[in-house]
Amino acid sequence: MRMANIWGMTSRERKLAFPCDDLIQEYDPACTLYRGITIKAPVGLVFQWVSQLRTAPYSYDWIDNGGKPSPRRIIPDLPPLELGQTVMSHFEIIDFQIDESITIEATAAGHSKYQLKALVASYLIKPQDEKSCRLLVKGLMEFRKNPAGRIMKRLIPGMDLIMMRKQLLNIKMLAEREGEESWKQANIIPLAQGMPERNI
Repeated sequence: MRMANIWGMTSRERKLAFPCDDLIQEYDPACTLYRGITIKAPVGLVFQWVSQLRTAPYSYDWIDNGGKPSPRRIIPDLPPLELGQTVMSHFEIIDFQIDESITIEATAAGHSKYQLKALVASYLIKPQDEKSCRLLVKGLMEFRKNPAGRIMKRLIPGMDLIMMRKQLLNIKMLAEREGEESWKQANIIPLAQGMPERNI
């Protein structure tokens, strides 16, 4: 397995069960992708940000979002998660567990674009404590057995590393910022309420 296949995930974490594990019978183990990052924010908040991949890819917007900035705040009126919803343009949700995982599958357009027979990926959130968690992503791929497929098989791990690393770093930054703001608000308001009034 090449270095580009693994970023941020430990050997122990790579042995965990992911929802996508049994969804492709003939995937190429050499093309399995593992990504991981520690986020100092509660599981529920991180799950909200992962759910918001329905609105934008949160990677390099000038490359994969037509130059349109990915939303920098949680969208309060975003519809509830449902199977079949589009994610990052070329994927759709095929499984989810609230505050635990979201599994996506490449659509026909994604298959054509990347010379794939199949691609599935699971975003798995593992709590570390009440205020931090690990966001882990595992991707399984099967490429078309033609010259273009063989080329993409070699290129995709490196391309994905560039884009996925940026996506996870953006989710980390946004979730930690929002978590810190919520913590400050929750602690400053009671403190202010408990302060004695001053006569002027």
